[in-house]
Amino acid sequence: MLFYLRRVNDAFARAGSWLATFGRRARHTLGRRLILVPLLCIISVLLYSGYVTQWKLFVIFDQGEMKVHGTYTRDYEAVLAEAGINLQSVDKASIPKGQISGIAAEIKLIRTAEVTVTLDGVTVPVTTLGGTVAEALQKAGYVPGSYDIIEPSPNTPVEDGMAIAVTRIEIRTVYEHFDIPFETIEQDSQYVNFGVSVTTVEGEDGRRTVEYEVVLQDGKEILKKELSDEIVKEAVAEVIVTGTGGTVKLKDGTNKRYTKRIDVICTAYTTERQVNKYNAIGNVARVGTIAVDPKYIPLRTNVYVTSRNGSWHYGEARTEDTGGKIKENIIDLYFDTWNECIQFGRRSGYLYILE
Repeated sequence: MLFYLRRVNDAFARAGSWLATFGRRARHTLGRRLILVPLLCIISVLLYSGYVTQWKLFVIFDQGEMKVHGTYTRDYEAVLAEAGINLQSVDKASIPKGQISGIAAEIKLIRTAEVTVTLDGVTVPVTTLGGTVAEALQKAGYVPGSYDIIEPSPNTPVEDGMAIAVTRIEIRTVYEHFDIPFETIEQDSQYVNFGVSVTTVEGEDGRRTVEYEVVLQDGKEILKKELSDEIVKEAVAEVIVTGTGGTVKLKDGTNKRYTKRIDVICTAYTTERQVNKYNAIGNVARVGTIAVDPKYIPLRTNVYVTSRNGSWHYGEARTEDTGGKIKENIIDLYFDTWNECIQFGRRSGYLYILE
């Protein structure tokens, strides 16, 4: 602005000097004072319009810096050259080439910037003529995502050598399906022959669906949050019935129906040398009564005891007694004499629970 005022003052000073000389001559030539004043005013206006207004003030903005330059030149390239600004062929000014009318003008320079853009794991160079990070990304073919993180921020003006990075953030809803294995229920049945297994209900796996919210960063999972867990199909338990019943052939050759067969360990006892002859339910101990674990085989149950291979038979019996060492499948068979007990010893066998 000071430069502008100085040029105007210089112009008026030159005009004043010329007018003074002209006035002195006019007084001698015309001799009339009244004509001099209007003539001087007209000449001043003409001088100002023709000389002073040819000078122009330019305000130049270049990468955030402002420079003021006054000149009589109208071509913007010449103006920039006078102002000491080198405009490369790939740079851009915001005014057209040619003559610029008016007293003052503004020139905005846009410089070329070489930046790098890292997108989807790939870094590419991008040449951009000014603008913002968002515009550079557009030139790199960036398709915006809803949750992407852009550094620097999209509205940041680009600078030469700037590194621009896009971190892709994606949020997905994912469903995962899981089988629910069916359980197997085993049941005994006296109405099925011993050793025979029958599947009465076929098992079916259930189905469980879990809903997750998954956050991906550049395609890699960084967070997984469970939203719901729903059983869409209940599992069906498989039921297997194992037969415990059947027909046993007694030592007299007759057959008898039983409801359950149990593998047992047989021992022998007697009351021959004892004073107390009574068993646990108050009856006199005798051949045909045995001692059992009542938690395993109920008392007062009719049974048949024999060997596993048919080599010996104790025969039909009734569970009436118990014993301290008689646990679970260990049973004690009653004999009349101690010698018989010694002869029997300890043997394995089958116990059939008769109907």
